Amino acid sequence: MNNNSNYKYVIVISGFILMSVAFSIVNSVSAFFVAPVTKAMNFSISEFSLMFTINAIIVSISSPIIGKMINKVNIKIIMSIGSILAGGGYMLYGLANNMFQFYIIGVIVSIGICSLTTIPISTMISDWFEPEKKGSIMGIVFAGIGTGTFFWVQIVSRLLEKYSYRLSYMLLGFIVLVVALPISIFIAKRPDNVYINKKETTNNKKKDISFSEISKTPAFWSFAIGLMLMGISFAGVKQHVQSYLSVLGYSLKFTANISSILAVVGLTANILGGIAFDKIKTKKVLAVIGFFSSISFVFLILAANQTFTFIFTICFGMTMCMASIWPAYGVSRIFSNENYSVIFGVVSMFFTIGASIGPFLSGVIADTSYGYQSAWILYFVITIIYYLLFIRSIKNS
Repeated sequence: MNNNSNYKYVIVISGFILMSVAFSIVNSVSAFFVAPVTKAMNFSISEFSLMFTINAIIVSISSPIIGKMINKVNIKIIMSIGSILAGGGYMLYGLANNMFQFYIIGVIVSIGICSLTTIPISTMISDWFEPEKKGSIMGIVFAGIGTGTFFWVQIVSRLLEKYSYRLSYMLLGFIVLVVALPISIFIAKRPDNVYINKKETTNNKKKDISFSEISKTPAFWSFAIGLMLMGISFAGVKQHVQSYLSVLGYSLKFTANISSILAVVGLTANILGGIAFDKIKTKKVLAVIGFFSSISFVFLILAANQTFTFIFTICFGMTMCMASIWPAYGVSRIFSNENYSVIFGVVSMFFTIGASIGPFLSGVIADTSYGYQSAWILYFVITIIYYLLFIRSIKNS
């Protein structure tokens, strides 16, 4: 593998751009459209939130398929198609006239972003870089999510204040398309000498047998169920913070500022969290982050007061490293490295399933007479449970 080539750093820069533009627009700022779309189209919050659930399900189904296709089809083709589906699909949101059309377009966009970002980018980094550098390089590339979110929430909030949500959708989709398609066609590349070794098939069979044994252990189920609960809680909050603050009467500009602060704190937390997991005992790190996760819900419930809103933002932002780092790090910490890919693939599905449930659950509860506060109380309890499960999985490993 020609890993000494400077071209690998072009891959890093391109990956960072894709995560900060395409991924951030599709995944991080979509929540800003909940209030304007539901108000203009007279949709309920739960109806519109179901789209996030459907999108998450499509990503979980598409991920293993895209992973297999990358080893059979030129990555330029996969990413180019992904660019067209993600960017073009996002533009189509601006033309949707009923909820069913939003759902169908969401499927298209989800397949596109899955084909364009996380899986192909991770594959290229794995191909181009030696093992001892992959973690740090991925950290740099995926920091693009926080960086992009910081800027896009400000841009999108101003777009929605000045223009209609339809025009905003179309403009953002166009940006995704013109940024992602050239990178996919002209830059995306795997090393020339990458090939599929026949021995890999044999090794995978051995891993399957080992995984069947691991899947029977208490540590596996504590970890997997914990990830599913974390997905429910984390996504249920993250996708509805802007809508909740709007319900409380805050302006779109204020909610954008909160999202920007959340992005900056989350970006910092990813760096510090990674260092903490490497330098401090895992159970201690989980206990500290678990405390901030739990206390953040108290301040979220009291967010009618601006001071408590800012405190929630800092506390919740400090825990965002759990969603980005812990699933991957937890697998390597608890289980054998020989079974990493198999176990990580399965537990990631648990997390995605949870993430698909959370936004819809928040929307359903928000539409009841109990309101968002009831959802936050439920997530407070769920949060305590999943941190206890994580700590238990470490103890049983």
